[in-house]
Amino acid sequence: MIKVTKNIGDTLATEFETNKDIKVASAALDAYKTAISGAKAQLIYKKLTGSPSTIPFLEA
Repeated sequence: MIKVTKNIGDTLATEFETNKDIKVASAALDAYKTAISGAKAQLIYKKLTGSPSTIPFLEA
């Protein structure tokens, strides 16, 4: 999930650079926000449980 949403954000950011559409920029920021939330959830889970070090669903 983290990688997928980051890639979506990267794609939308590149698209924004070419067409300067504010809606595309907003969508890119939302995708990055989702990726960051996934990373935070994984970090909190690791701190609470100690293992596993990663959650496969969030990594994909």
